Amino acid sequence: MNNNRGLWVALIVTAGFFVAFAGGVLAWLGGAAVPVAVLTGAGGFAGFVGLAVAVMAFLTRAQD
Repeated sequence: MNNNRGLWVALIVTAGFFVAFAGGVLAWLGGAAVPVAVLTGAGGFAGFVGLAVAVMAFLTRAQD
């Protein structure tokens, strides 16, 4: 059986970094202070990675 979960997690985390960067930059450009923009990016990262890993787990679980 071919198990690519590690590759999927690496891809999800990489995409999460892009989401975090975009969210932080947009918050900063919107006038938020730098610490608030960093927290905004961190929240975007956590939300994206959490949802994506949950979807991955749902789609790759064994069919009984």
